[in-house]
Amino acid sequence: MKTIIRDKDLLWFALIALAILAFGSVPFLVGESSQTEEWRFKGIYFDTEDYAVHLAMMQAGQLGDWSYKLRFTDEPHLPAYLRLFYVTLGHISIWIGSDVEVTYHVARCFFGLIALYYIYGVCQKFLSTKNQARTAFLLAVLGAGVGWLQLSLGVPLEPISPIDFWLIDAYIFFSISLFPAFSFSLMLMALSVNLFFNYFETGNWKLILQICILAILSQTTNPISFAVVDMVFAGAVLSLWWREGKVKPCHFIALAVIALSQIPLLIYNFLVLSRAPIWSQFTNQNLTLSPPLGYYLLGFAPFFLFVPYAIYLAIRERTPSTLALTFWVVAGFSFAYVPVAIQRRFLLGITIPLGILAVYGLGNIIQRAPFLLKRENLVYFTYVLLSSISTMYLILGLSLFLKTLPPERYYPRELDDAFAWLNENVPPNDFVLANITTSQLVAQKTGLRVYVGHEMETIHFEQKKLGMQGFFEGTQPPAWLSQTHIGWVIFGPYEREITGDFIPPASLELVYNENNVKIFKVISK
Repeated sequence: MKTIIRDKDLLWFALIALAILAFGSVPFLVGESSQTEEWRFKGIYFDTEDYAVHLAMMQAGQLGDWSYKLRFTDEPHLPAYLRLFYVTLGHISIWIGSDVEVTYHVARCFFGLIALYYIYGVCQKFLSTKNQARTAFLLAVLGAGVGWLQLSLGVPLEPISPIDFWLIDAYIFFSISLFPAFSFSLMLMALSVNLFFNYFETGNWKLILQICILAILSQTTNPISFAVVDMVFAGAVLSLWWREGKVKPCHFIALAVIALSQIPLLIYNFLVLSRAPIWSQFTNQNLTLSPPLGYYLLGFAPFFLFVPYAIYLAIRERTPSTLALTFWVVAGFSFAYVPVAIQRRFLLGITIPLGILAVYGLGNIIQRAPFLLKRENLVYFTYVLLSSISTMYLILGLSLFLKTLPPERYYPRELDDAFAWLNENVPPNDFVLANITTSQLVAQKTGLRVYVGHEMETIHFEQKKLGMQGFFEGTQPPAWLSQTHIGWVIFGPYEREITGDFIPPASLELVYNENNVKIFKVISK
């Protein structure tokens, strides 16, 4: 396969991409360096809950599993071949002899770099000049909304705060700086778009087969992310038909082959997530709904300055490439409001077409304005800079925040010894009862599963949370433990926030008591 990025741009890309990855790693470095003798960094600067879930999946892989069972709930259920990216990372951590957290962050940087490479390739594919391709790349990766302005103006943060600062899926920089699975999906999406337009140019059917493989890989990691890419392919074919006024059967056959390759896993994922008893309950409570449209308008406001004009040009000129990107944008925001529970997941990578279209529209305006043409580089630089303020605000603001040792990002160091004891003395996959925060750390740092720990991954989360609190408060009936699969109970700093007067029932045997952390074994039920 030929090089995606033109050789003369490789040095520029390498320097910029490494700078982007380094900037995205600043909060991690600040978090690690700010640790004290009393407090340990949880390992991530945002969304510690999902970070714990991802590492729990890796723990399952490190235990030798390829199929996956939910690790934050104790209901018996069949394992499924889902979340394979993180499960595979767990296996890789065994092969390379690395801790799962180290493997996670290596994967975050590695797949982030590759994703950036293919995203830049898409920008070069769709834009004719070097300046435009570079600007679109920087805009797509670093661009966000006007959340910084909303905060400056004192706009109320309730019921929903600016999406620039929490909707990870929608912003590439946010995605690649946090979750390697997002980087992997973005890599597959961008590479597939590159390959399809190479097929358009060459007619080489090997490229279609490669896309089919990438689509299947995408479904094993993120079952829905490829849906918008399919719309790019369909948009390109339909646009070419519209421009030339005749059908090219080979292109429609190519679309059919790509679609057919995705059907088996699509059916499998559907049956597991909507029909299997426990998995279907997980699906029902795995809510990632879209905010009202106004939040998206503000969250992508810098892009929307020029995207409508670019779409107008694409329709007027009947350009298949820009019309294909228009299909991506329209599909992404349309899918974000279909009546399903995972609406905003369809926006993964949406700034790629938005960035390219915005620069295409702005570039056309510059070419028509001699005053701007003389200052083209300055115009592009200013546009990217203003569009990236929220991204810089996010990273620098969170880095300063981490230096204050916020309790939601750090945990008491004495828990590390308890986790080490659990790893050495407790059989893998046993269930632990603890406070929510402790449970997330247990799932993240040991091979154990937990009774309650995550509002989406724990079936009947609120009910189990109340049950856990009631147990430590002594209000649960004596037979309560016998109705669960709990084998171990932790009472430490987070459990003392529930009650300082925990009286263990007779069914518990104290097996660990160090540094104000106690671990009990359930000896009878």
